[in-house]
Amino acid sequence: MNVNQLNILVIATLDTKAEEAGFICSEIKKQNHHPILVDPGILGTAPLVADISREEVALAAGHTLTSLIETKDKAFIQTNMIQGLKNVVIRLHESNKVDGVISVGGGQGTAIATAAMQTLPVGIPKFMVSTVACGKTTFGPYVGTKDISILHSVSDISGLNPITTNLISQAVAAVIAMAGVNLKHQGESIFNLVAITATGVTTPAVMQVKELLKKRGYEVIVFHGNGIGTEAMEEMILEGKISGLIDLSPHDIVDLLFDGMMPAPEGRLESAGKLGIPQIILPGCADMLLKEWRTDFPAELQNRKYVRHTPTHTHFRTTYDEMKAVGSYMIQKLNQGKGKRCVIVPLKGYSMLNAPGKPLWDAKANSGFLDAVREEKDPDVALITPDFHINDPELAEIVVNTYLNMTK
Repeated sequence: MNVNQLNILVIATLDTKAEEAGFICSEIKKQNHHPILVDPGILGTAPLVADISREEVALAAGHTLTSLIETKDKAFIQTNMIQGLKNVVIRLHESNKVDGVISVGGGQGTAIATAAMQTLPVGIPKFMVSTVACGKTTFGPYVGTKDISILHSVSDISGLNPITTNLISQAVAAVIAMAGVNLKHQGESIFNLVAITATGVTTPAVMQVKELLKKRGYEVIVFHGNGIGTEAMEEMILEGKISGLIDLSPHDIVDLLFDGMMPAPEGRLESAGKLGIPQIILPGCADMLLKEWRTDFPAELQNRKYVRHTPTHTHFRTTYDEMKAVGSYMIQKLNQGKGKRCVIVPLKGYSMLNAPGKPLWDAKANSGFLDAVREEKDPDVALITPDFHINDPELAEIVVNTYLNMTK
């Protein structure tokens, strides 16, 4: 095979999408690349011969296709075919046979294909042509934390027509082009890639830390502290793609503990400690609870300081007890880890809204975080308490110098 020939995985239920799948494969071959057709369909007949048949997909989940169909349990069958497809995709990736993946489908086809796409690491192109890619559809289950591109098919995917032919051709061209770009960057080092968490109200701090690190030869990847961004970050740390963590804006911890809009995922603040990579945590934006705007907030919230951030998002000031709970949660996670760990607590506030004279300033409430850290931290976890605000340039210098010392 040509060393520049790409393996493009094509996922399609061939009982209903054979015409489209055949067209995709022919378009891939026209560009001198290699399609690998996988059929996770269940019923009906497959007019095309797949490289990996539906029977093989079922076996990858530990069942025969016949035994699954005999259960007559649609949910059970789909669950196992999805798991089988995931296992197939993982196996192909581990064998270096996936440079990109493309699929077409309706609601069920989209759910099946994107579930498998989510098993692939960030950077491998993933393209879904779907009837449900519209503004009235929730994309979270389809995209998850991965870089999945979804193109609205406009018309139903029920055979080829001038519209779908053009759109599918564009999708094939896109996934091949993206895979080609990925090929050019193979082998690039990520040894100095540092992750930083960010929110809007800690942006000055994030930008200053980022620039200081870049001047010292580090690459920086920023994740939004909105739960989804931090989940992606934790996954990439476990995959070994990140060499250090500056958790500057762990807002999602507050929302996790107190039922906010953007809660932290399972396993938050654990990945860096498991691998022992250097990590620094700060209480950036851990001083506010995010709630969806409503006119009938409970009295307990109505009596708090708050800022209406957007027409739908409202920031409520956290209390001393809540800040102490957040500090306790974070330091316990840090204590459980290994490697060099440090907590930096800026004494003059944790966000744009939390500074002397600002709407959410509350020195007493702020102290809850530091009290918990002092009471519970292990001796091998460092603590620094600079007399600055989190967005002060001096604080950024302290953060970066601390990180540099940890990585010597």
